[in-house]
Amino acid sequence: MKTPECVRENRAISAAIKYGMEMGKINYAQLAAAINESDVTLYRHCKHPGDFKLSELRLISAKLHMPLEKLIKGEI
Repeated sequence: MKTPECVRENRAISAAIKYGMEMGKINYAQLAAAINESDVTLYRHCKHPGDFKLSELRLISAKLHMPLEKLIKGEI
């Protein structure tokens, strides 16, 4: 059975965020502080990226020095 497109897109967003965190040596606490969320909420959103608000994704892209479009498309 083929994986639905939205699931693949969500996995790509999660992977892009994790990659950006690794490259920038940023942990969940630092990224959570940058977007004014708790570590737990950020972790949950990373597992379910569809729950992110656009404003949160903008803050994440700025913190990770990654263009918003690349983050949303999962282009790493």
